[in-house]
Amino acid sequence: MKTRHLIATALSLSLVTPLAAFAQQEVFLAADKNGDTELDSSEFKTFIDGLAAAGNPMAGKIQGAGRYSLAFGRIDKDKNGLLTPTELAALK
Repeated sequence: MKTRHLIATALSLSLVTPLAAFAQQEVFLAADKNGDTELDSSEFKTFIDGLAAAGNPMAGKIQGAGRYSLAFGRIDKDKNGLLTPTELAALK
């Protein structure tokens, strides 16, 4: 439950609406296959696809253009190949 709270807190910093933040948290948890609270590039693709399906316009643009790698690289500020909820929260 602590993990859910950490993810919810970090992702809510970039929320559009409370419902959008909840949806983003659920999509994050579903995409995080290994449960380490970080997304690798494969998990990120699943995350973006889930957000796009939920109607997130930015995710839809990334998906539509097939620019997963470009988006991943821009979000991965520490360049460790993993995205944290904090890095994702920086998205606007």
